[in-house]
Amino acid sequence: MSGFAGFFRAALLAVVQAIQIPAPTGLVNDFAHALQPATATRIEAIAADVRTKSRGEITVVTLPDIGQNDPEEIALRIGREWKVGKIGNPGDPTRNAGAVILLVPKETSSDGRGHCFIATGRGAEGFITDADAGAICREATPAFAARDYDTGLELVTLRTAQRFANEFHITLDTTVAAEPDFRVRDEYPVRRERFPPQLIVMAIFLVFMFLSRLGSRGKRRGGCGGCLPIIIPGPGYGHGGYGGGSWGGGGFGGGGGGGFGGFGGGGGFGGGGGGSSW
Repeated sequence: MSGFAGFFRAALLAVVQAIQIPAPTGLVNDFAHALQPATATRIEAIAADVRTKSRGEITVVTLPDIGQNDPEEIALRIGREWKVGKIGNPGDPTRNAGAVILLVPKETSSDGRGHCFIATGRGAEGFITDADAGAICREATPAFAARDYDTGLELVTLRTAQRFANEFHITLDTTVAAEPDFRVRDEYPVRRERFPPQLIVMAIFLVFMFLSRLGSRGKRRGGCGGCLPIIIPGPGYGHGGYGGGSWGGGGFGGGGGGGFGGFGGGGGFGGGGGGSSW
């Protein structure tokens, strides 16, 4: 059975590694096309203000789907692969002071749930704790649940920027005209662990395949004529046509290019952060 366990683990790893993180296009990367242009501009201004005055970095990323992956892992990968946060020298308070705000809209998510997650670099973990990150996402969850991603994501960005402002003693020029006042609701707890239904389906097929191999031993040599086919549901399993681009093993089709010069080169993300699902 240990051989089967290893095979099953390898199959799961292959699914997890299928997702490729696209290159950044700016401080705001709306790959899910969830934001109005005016909202994206305001969020970009908030993040740019933080970057200019504190040398910390905030990036906002929306993805249409993350397959069977945990939003925490995807947000951490973005922070590391994009190298969010300044490199800095030991003792520099801005070293690895970065934050990745990830949003996956419920309407395009293959697990049927929407996700907000804030991953923090090691330099930001002290002033944006896991509890802080979870509370920020939960505050905006009523807006997300109502499909008002503009209001929710702008609020999350503002709250994150305020943590940077308090830590580095800066005054933010950017303000939101009518800041929402959402109360934290117990119906939307932080969900950092889940077992997606797609993995259950895949596990069932793998078990059947294993049993069919046992039954066919001694009857056939070479090949696997008695095996059942493996069906691994992809990110779009159970959903209709989403026109915002594809997100999977073949890469991401969407988002623009442009002259974004990249982030500070840090990428020191150790696993801090928190979020919510709805």
